[in-house]
Amino acid sequence: MLLSHKYQFIFIKTAKTAGTSTEVDLSKFMGKRDVVTPIRPPVSGHEPRNYDLGPASDLQGPSEFRNHMSASLVRDIIGEEIFNSYFKFCVEREPVSKCISHYSMLKNSPYHGEGNSELTWDAYVERGGFPMDVEKYVDADGQLIVDRIVRYESLHDELTEISAKLGFPYSGIKTKAKSGFREALEPTDAQKEKIYEAFAPSLKHCPY
Repeated sequence: MLLSHKYQFIFIKTAKTAGTSTEVDLSKFMGKRDVVTPIRPPVSGHEPRNYDLGPASDLQGPSEFRNHMSASLVRDIIGEEIFNSYFKFCVEREPVSKCISHYSMLKNSPYHGEGNSELTWDAYVERGGFPMDVEKYVDADGQLIVDRIVRYESLHDELTEISAKLGFPYSGIKTKAKSGFREALEPTDAQKEKIYEAFAPSLKHCPY
């Protein structure tokens, strides 16, 4: 998650959408007062800062800004005025492709795949647990509270548009974080249907 007072934007990080790569590269433009949350594993060039809310934070609320924090929680921390005035965006991805990426990470990543090395694609689809992120960008009533859902498939072009709008010097995603795990799979029609049914709430806001 990124909160830029310098350029007045909030980047809500979703799963398996090049979120870490995007965060690392955009964080290089952030100001000293801006919030950059820690990522795991650490990536060179990414410097977390200002994410700890300290002892003055509400004991009933979060003690820090977190990497995959929802937009509604960010709003609770920074207040309606700043939240509503800043440009808020996240990234979504075609559901089947997103699930293949998620499965490949669970099976092959040394940081995320503990105990999943023998996991098959069929078993993954059967058990569910898909990387659905809709709660990160809607409120408790299911209403969209970000200004733009960027499509992963057009990430570069859309970030170019956003950078022109907000004034930060974006020139493309250079970081390749958490890559190299993806497996070549051919989901069945039934598996695709199950995944699309599970993603129905997010497809309402970002159709595929």
